[in-house]
Amino acid sequence: MKPSLSKRMMCLTNMVTPGKRVADIGCDHALVSIYLVSEGISPKVLAMDIGEGPLEAAKANIEKYGLSESIETRLSDGMSELKPGETDGAVIAGMGGLTIVGILERGLHNIKPGYELVLSPQSEIPEVRAFLRTHGIKIIDEEMIIEDDKYYNIIKAVATDEELIDTNELYDTYSQFLIEKKSPIYLRYLEENLEKMNGIYCRLSKQDGDKVIDRMAEIRDEVDDIARILDMMK
Repeated sequence: MKPSLSKRMMCLTNMVTPGKRVADIGCDHALVSIYLVSEGISPKVLAMDIGEGPLEAAKANIEKYGLSESIETRLSDGMSELKPGETDGAVIAGMGGLTIVGILERGLHNIKPGYELVLSPQSEIPEVRAFLRTHGIKIIDEEMIIEDDKYYNIIKAVATDEELIDTNELYDTYSQFLIEKKSPIYLRYLEENLEKMNGIYCRLSKQDGDKVIDRMAEIRDEVDDIARILDMMK
């Protein structure tokens, strides 16, 4: 018996390298934790959440699926209650990008070379990519899916012993892997974004003021970047 996961959560679990012990940060009802163990992807999972309510629901679900020996629950603010070496990787999803960055920043003592991260930020994705790059955590894969008319990014990264990964900073904003894969979903996302940017530019062109001029210049740069990336993908 295994839980039914959303399309996004399925993509998330598929990113986890089999055999890794995983910390499920912000586990909510522990469905990801349960799936990872029941499918034999992870031998051991720490289901962690800041809220006592979700953690109690997680415990009940884990017992329901008979996985109490393989999944431990722990009250924790991010990685604060995670000890170095307890896990080989972490899954963090369902929260804003800056929240994820904060969790990673406070938990860097756990993220040693070889440590795996599977992340699905709901916002501020460029900030997440930039944090990973500047802290020696190399993105090795990325997917984009559509669920309920919303776009979701799932990032897989591995910590290295490099202090700074030298890469094109454009890839902080625009996904290197989705560009190289010529992801049709990412192509659609970029085309929609380009149309939106052009619409904003058109409306601003009917207004006056220094701030308007500055914003129009920013939009021109964004439009140029997106157009260049679309050319790379076609």
